[in-house]
Amino acid sequence: MAGRKIRKYVGAPGWIITFADLSTLMLTFFVLLISFSNQDIIKFREMLGSVQGAFGVEVRREGDYQAVLTGHGAKDVKSEEEKKKEEQNKLKRQLVKVSGMIKSAAGKTKMNDDTEVLTTGDGVLVRVKGGALFQSGSVRINPRATPLLDDLAKVLKQTKMRVVVEGHTDNVPIKSALFSSNWELSGARAAVVARYLISKKVDPQLVSAVGYADMRPIASNETADGRARNRRVEFLVRK
Repeated sequence: MAGRKIRKYVGAPGWIITFADLSTLMLTFFVLLISFSNQDIIKFREMLGSVQGAFGVEVRREGDYQAVLTGHGAKDVKSEEEKKKEEQNKLKRQLVKVSGMIKSAAGKTKMNDDTEVLTTGDGVLVRVKGGALFQSGSVRINPRATPLLDDLAKVLKQTKMRVVVEGHTDNVPIKSALFSSNWELSGARAAVVARYLISKKVDPQLVSAVGYADMRPIASNETADGRARNRRVEFLVRK
């Protein structure tokens, strides 16, 4: 027995145990890091959506993160349509109010028989007989019509609406030293009325004038009554 050698079984080196523990800890660390990184991406997207919403920037994307990216949800098409419809209804109510104000002014100035007020898709159309505003071949406004124009100017200043003054004639060629055609006469009358409205403090940027001569008749020019209806000045009041 004394001469027999005893073999010692040596285990793994001490450093390998430390290395194994370190590797396990590193693996755990990176797993946690990846997990935290995913959470940070979500938080970052939420933060980005909030900033974009604050500045009015809208990003529309399909997918799970659409509501987060926009900051305030996908665009509500229904609410946009309701908003547009509400604006249209508001404009209609305003045009009805303007129409009533002009009709009231015509009644107050005793020009109901010479004035026609219509509500159209473009706005409010005020049609005044040419004979009520001007004498034949003249561009001087009839003093009888100035109260109506004054009230119309008040309505325009109050509502801030635009107005297009249109001059119209019949198809009978004019015989005048001042005007060589109905085009010139209709344009001059429209310009005179527009200038009068501006003199009453209506914003010049909201006033325009145009002459149509006999190109837009509302009645037949074959009769005296039809020609009298075609000789007119119209005011298209619109937003």
